[in-house]
Amino acid sequence: MTPAQDIAVPRVDKVSRSISDSWQNSFSTSPTLPFNSPNASLPTLTRTTTKNLKPFATQDIKVLLLENVNKTGQDILRDQGYQVEALKTSLPEDQLIEKIK
Repeated sequence: MTPAQDIAVPRVDKVSRSISDSWQNSFSTSPTLPFNSPNASLPTLTRTTTKNLKPFATQDIKVLLLENVNKTGQDILRDQGYQVEALKTSLPEDQLIEKIK
């Protein structure tokens, strides 16, 4: 077995110089989105701008609204391009199954 040896400690000015040089070449940055944490155990992500995501063509999606959904809700979906059918009541199970086929 090899006996213990002292480890040479680098000079402080060499260490600080090599660290500052690394900052000038390239470095990693943190995400730019702010994090707000009203409860320290439950951090939340807050976006500064909102972006409407549409991973599919809305005109191909049919929406069935039951139990008299208000007109504003219907209009919002129609304005976004969905095909909306609104009924004032609920449907029995067999009619609902037939309707969503």
